[in-house]
Amino acid sequence: MSGDKFMADPSDGMDAMIVGGWSQQKHERLTDYIVASRLSRAKWGHACYIDVFCGPGRVVERGTNTFRDGGAIAAWRASCMGNGRPFTAMYIGDLHQQSVRICELRLERLGASVQSFFGPAKETVHEIVSELPRGLDLAFLDPFNAAHLDFEIIRVLSERRFMDILVHFSVMDIQRNIDLEAATSGSRLERIAPGWREAVDLRHLPKSAFVNAFLEHWKSLVLSHTQMTAAEMMPLIKNSKNGPLYRLILLRRHPLAEKLWNDVGKEDKKQKSLF
Repeated sequence: MSGDKFMADPSDGMDAMIVGGWSQQKHERLTDYIVASRLSRAKWGHACYIDVFCGPGRVVERGTNTFRDGGAIAAWRASCMGNGRPFTAMYIGDLHQQSVRICELRLERLGASVQSFFGPAKETVHEIVSELPRGLDLAFLDPFNAAHLDFEIIRVLSERRFMDILVHFSVMDIQRNIDLEAATSGSRLERIAPGWREAVDLRHLPKSAFVNAFLEHWKSLVLSHTQMTAAEMMPLIKNSKNGPLYRLILLRRHPLAEKLWNDVGKEDKKQKSLF
């Protein structure tokens, strides 16, 4: 499968997804949150991790040939750290069956219990939620592009009472498409935030405010349809030219999740105090 999006990882000969160097920041914050919440996980009989955009589990930074763990593998390793308990099961899915198989194999080699699903995330999420045991769950939504972040995925995950959802919310993708979609019948952004055209009148806003207005509408949808709220800290990840790429947004119900994320999500990570 190696090609434009993948490169063989010399550590095991299997595919790694080619990514930008800035992806490391989201994986660091994901793992920081998992480590910080380890004591909460330990109180539950089941604590599951869900990743419906899992890829092959390893990534390589474009132009540097630096290989490292992707989201699901990094999450599993983080859950095994310290005196907390590892995730009792990893539920992974992707549109590309071979990527899921590779990620599954890598996780199993590390000792994880894995359930795998193939197909579009808005479909596999229904299967996953129907199989989850009662427990404390964490879902990581890290789509390859913003159009795949269908609001239905969040709605279905929110059916679980004790669920945190960490979302890769693409600022750049929305900024690129919002003008065109406002003037046409395009459905790309409608899948992310249904009804946004009626709720956000771009004619009365400066262009610099477009994305934030779209984001506020999305957050209001999350609250009204799921009774989950976005944590205050929404770190903005930028590229090497200081251009905004995406925000990491934690959707939660319990105030402890907010407290932990607001700490680990600080944009100045040097000031972070986990424990």
